[in-house]
Amino acid sequence: MFCPNCGTQLPDGSTSCPSCGATIGVPAQEAPVTPEPEPTTPPIPGAPPVPGATQYESSASYPVPADAVDAPAAPPMKWYKFVIWVQLFLSALSLAGTGVMLLTGAQYMTEYGNAKDLVYTFYAGLQVVDIVFAVVFIALAVFAIVVRMNLAKFKRGATNQYLAFLGGNIVAQILYLVALAIVTQVGPLETLDSSTVIQLVSSAVMIVLSKIYFDKRAYLFTN
Repeated sequence: MFCPNCGTQLPDGSTSCPSCGATIGVPAQEAPVTPEPEPTTPPIPGAPPVPGATQYESSASYPVPADAVDAPAAPPMKWYKFVIWVQLFLSALSLAGTGVMLLTGAQYMTEYGNAKDLVYTFYAGLQVVDIVFAVVFIALAVFAIVVRMNLAKFKRGATNQYLAFLGGNIVAQILYLVALAIVTQVGPLETLDSSTVIQLVSSAVMIVLSKIYFDKRAYLFTN
């Protein structure tokens, strides 16, 4: 190194010049290098806090989506699947078959042939009753398919439609029995058979159970 005042060559590290007495400045020290902080990864929402984590790293200070907290468990849907894949299809087929039977008079078939003409001649107004309720039962069959499609798509109000279908089926059968009793002058209880009674009672019980079942799953039907 050299003296900045007189130019005399000096040994490295000298603080003054022996020739002119000039003070040599202390060489600047290198600034300490500050290490860069390690990158942090935001925690998973809802994860438990990590011991020693900073406020940013703590899951308690990280926003948690509303649907990630207390999400309700999916309810069992076995009865729902049975309703849309079995019950409503079979009900539609049964109602449509009953309607066709009433239109054709197949319920008056005997071993000697169809006696509908004789029956209609003997009981005035019976043919009108059969035709009217044939249309009613066929309409219920169509309604069963509509309800099935709405349930399958989780449409709003589909569960109420299903309950209305079950109730309408019961009402239609009872009214048909009453109409038969009026036209044929036979007591309503005499027109009931065991299978009809069982069907009516089971339908009434199904309405109650289905309402309880679908009320617990009403939040699913919002489309």
